[in-house]
Amino acid sequence: MERPQPQHSPAGADPAAQSAAGRNPQGPPLPLGPAERAREARTRRRRAIRQFLVVGLCFVALLGLGAAAVGFLFYDRTTKPDLSTPEHVTRKYLEAYLIDRDDYAAKQYQCPDDSGLSEIRALRSDIDTRQNKYGVRFTFSVDAATELDQSGPDARVAVDLVLSTVLQGQPKREVEHWEFNTQNDDGWRVCGAHETD
Repeated sequence: MERPQPQHSPAGADPAAQSAAGRNPQGPPLPLGPAERAREARTRRRRAIRQFLVVGLCFVALLGLGAAAVGFLFYDRTTKPDLSTPEHVTRKYLEAYLIDRDDYAAKQYQCPDDSGLSEIRALRSDIDTRQNKYGVRFTFSVDAATELDQSGPDARVAVDLVLSTVLQGQPKREVEHWEFNTQNDDGWRVCGAHETD
């Protein structure tokens, strides 16, 4: 029986061909040819570009998230009503409820239990009825709002409410004196109102 013979590369075979085929059993790899060096340089360049793009996209995403957070905080701060003082809240409530006729905005300045505001609702209802019945336009304005006293979370505010109209070409102006009860519950709010004279 014949023993199998080990395969030998022919003498004088090209070392670059052996290296390309992955067969260089003797020690360190052979130097790359120009084509292999160019291919490897292109691969490294592509990898670097990919990494740069990934880092850039992450940076842009973080900037976008930061801008969205700042925008939300700015929007929240600018749309949140100012409930800092009883006088300011009373004035803003009257502007929203009587002047602008914006019930949604007025709710931001009133207590959750608004049963104490029935007199001011009756005033607006009476003015609306007169406007519809006589075809006369009435306007409201707040002449003065002054804090009378404050005790703990409660404060009373005196308001001079001006009702203006034009009758037979003559301007008419009437001043009504009101007192508003306000309460501080995470910000001042209007809870009650009654006419004082």
